[in-house]
Amino acid sequence: MIAKDCALQKSSPVPALFLIALLGLSACASLTDPGVSRYELEKKSQQRLAAGNLSSAEKTTQTLIAHYGPSPFLLNQMAVICERKGRLRETLRILAYAHRLYPSNRSITLNIATEEVEQGKVFQSREILRAIMNQKHWPAGFRTLMGRIDIATGNLPEARIFLHEALTRHPNNPLILSSMGLLHERMGLATKARRDFRKALDQAPEGKLKQHLRTLLAAD
Repeated sequence: MIAKDCALQKSSPVPALFLIALLGLSACASLTDPGVSRYELEKKSQQRLAAGNLSSAEKTTQTLIAHYGPSPFLLNQMAVICERKGRLRETLRILAYAHRLYPSNRSITLNIATEEVEQGKVFQSREILRAIMNQKHWPAGFRTLMGRIDIATGNLPEARIFLHEALTRHPNNPLILSSMGLLHERMGLATKARRDFRKALDQAPEGKLKQHLRTLLAAD
């Protein structure tokens, strides 16, 4: 699952028609209240997304892009909305476009790498993350994603290092806990794996991860 947050940055001058075609925006999209600032509208779109009002969040985000042009925040927001609506191809297309526009933006880089992992493309994901690997400070979610990649490629000792560091920083994060459970399962530590899965289930909100954990524990 891709990250929700991305720093607000200035828009890049990109042909409006190309962007509208990419996102399928309405040609007549416009601000409903010219007196409302861009920042206020962006906050509204975030709040609507957090509340699960996907259609409303999408409409607000589309309006902002049509009016102001793209930005890392707006493209990331649209990608999150598309992912939650199950439009995975569109999610990847938007993130790929955002990555071309803003190749140094770490949130977008992390999000497109996360989507590649979700599609089973772990080696492609590792290549995308090379841009972050040698940096002094890693963004939130980087260690967890690298741990998942290392589990998928069989590099369990490296996965353990990444996930242990991630869990030290966020001991109640359900994605990290479930990833640690998978690691322990691959290492043959069934009791530890089950403990991790149960802790992850307790912390996870309703959604795909919680459903998966329930199925996993029920099958054991």
